[in-house]
Amino acid sequence: MKARTSGQFSIRTILISSFLLLMIFPIIVITLVTYHKENAIFQDQVSRFLLQTVQQTNRSLDANLSEMDRLTWPILYREPLDFLVKPGDSSYEIVKAAAQFKQEMFHQYFRGRINEVSSVYFVTPERILLSTENAFQTFDQVIPANYRYITDHLEQDPLSIHWFSETYAILPHREAYTTGIHPSVLAARKIVDSSRVELQGYLIIQLNNLFLEDVLQNVQIGKTGSLLLLDQEHELLFGQQSPYLSNERIRQALGRLSASGAGTEVIDGKWIVAHVASPKSGWIMAAVVPLQELLEPNRLLLRNLLLIAGLGAAVSIFVSLSLATNISRPVVHLSQLMLKASYGNLDVRHTNESYREISILQRNFNNMMERIQELLAEVEKEQREKQQASMRALQMQIHPHFLYNILDTIYWMSKKYKAEQISKLVTSLGKFFRLSLHAGKERIPLEQEFEHVQSYLELQSVRYRDKATYRVVLDERARRTPMVPLLLQPLVENAFEHGITQSPPADKLGEISIAAVRLGHKVSIEVRDNGKGMSGQALRELLHSLRDTEKVEHIGLRNVQQRLLLAFGAMSALRIESKEGAGTTVAFDIPAGGEEA
Repeated sequence: MKARTSGQFSIRTILISSFLLLMIFPIIVITLVTYHKENAIFQDQVSRFLLQTVQQTNRSLDANLSEMDRLTWPILYREPLDFLVKPGDSSYEIVKAAAQFKQEMFHQYFRGRINEVSSVYFVTPERILLSTENAFQTFDQVIPANYRYITDHLEQDPLSIHWFSETYAILPHREAYTTGIHPSVLAARKIVDSSRVELQGYLIIQLNNLFLEDVLQNVQIGKTGSLLLLDQEHELLFGQQSPYLSNERIRQALGRLSASGAGTEVIDGKWIVAHVASPKSGWIMAAVVPLQELLEPNRLLLRNLLLIAGLGAAVSIFVSLSLATNISRPVVHLSQLMLKASYGNLDVRHTNESYREISILQRNFNNMMERIQELLAEVEKEQREKQQASMRALQMQIHPHFLYNILDTIYWMSKKYKAEQISKLVTSLGKFFRLSLHAGKERIPLEQEFEHVQSYLELQSVRYRDKATYRVVLDERARRTPMVPLLLQPLVENAFEHGITQSPPADKLGEISIAAVRLGHKVSIEVRDNGKGMSGQALRELLHSLRDTEKVEHIGLRNVQQRLLLAFGAMSALRIESKEGAGTTVAFDIPAGGEEA
């Protein structure tokens, strides 16, 4: 006998595992929850700070845009515009007007922002182009699509200044030599004569990169973050040098930014984007920063939490080992004594005192050893008595053997004197006794049960030859179905005693039929007679008595009912139908089994 199955664990191992789980698991949970909660709070604070930075920078840029807007107000309200020319004026007059326009623009209106303004254009309703550039330019050089795009937007909101990216410049950019200055964004305004409400022309200001860089270039977004400025179509107007501009996921996120309001968004858990849309220009300012960089200070908290968790785990291991050892030691000692007892040493006793519950186990173990010794003595006594009973049983087997010999002698004598009825009766009686005496089996084939009841019917037909006849039908597919023995004989006996033999009609021969039919996964068995039958009240009393185990009436039926329920369950309960003067039917079902036809 093995002391322990290979798949089992010792109580000390289980206790250590349980203690460690109960102690370390809360530490881990608290550490993780604290870190994630603090991380969420810190990330929220960082997001708000980043958004505030972007909003402050956007306000600075909007102030710069407002300043450029303010510089155009004198032109808007000036009356008259001396530099305007009329249709039909000579080229000389146009060149002279362009010189005056350039003089006023650079020395009167944009004098303080001259380093940020590349060119200023004025297009009259008659398609006359005035420019601050040195080279003489005409409207024929204007890019028609860009000009229409700008004027369409100005017509939609004629009172405001509008801002556009360099993509919509009305004249191609010509660079004589390479410098750090290049065209950037455009500002455009519709100029209307306020007194006569007549269009005087469109003022278009081409700004260079200094206009945006003076405000945005020195804004620091973390260590490696980038500040970006997008136009209304989410095209890049300005961007600090950064590797994030080439990232496809970031570009997709920038393309989804709302054209109004402000907010933050985390991309793939790696980057955070704070953005705000300018109500003045419609541009979107965004800052992209690696989330890991912003959360770097939070790593110190994680290290401290891990250090605390490690110390807690070390203490938990020490406490778990101590508790598990102290608790398991008496149990292990007790198990060793039980192992010795399992090998036959019943004189072992436990004497060590321990915890109260363990002491109870120790006392019960000692009592059990004493009781086992007493039981062994009783078993030895019972074995001797059982041997004596077996001897008597072997002697009693002689009596059935003697009975079979006597019946066999009667059978051959009836054959000798040609008494066929007696020989048939003796044969049926012999079958009936043989099956009854060997009915100690739990299950027999259904066909054997039918042989037994048929022998009983043959004997009864001799007794009631003028009163009753019988019919037996057994489905070939149900012959090998397992059956509890001696179930049908009590039912057939009831049919004779309570149906056929009590007040039989003078003109009617009593008939008893026994049938077994296989129906799918069950076998339906029915015992029917055409005898006296019973009233509805009597039938209800009979059914009630089958459920009441205290009553002494109908013992045979109740015995059959109980054996069916024990063997096959509720599906096999007896079903009884009866009509006074028309007979009684008793039926039940059993599970199909054995061979199928």
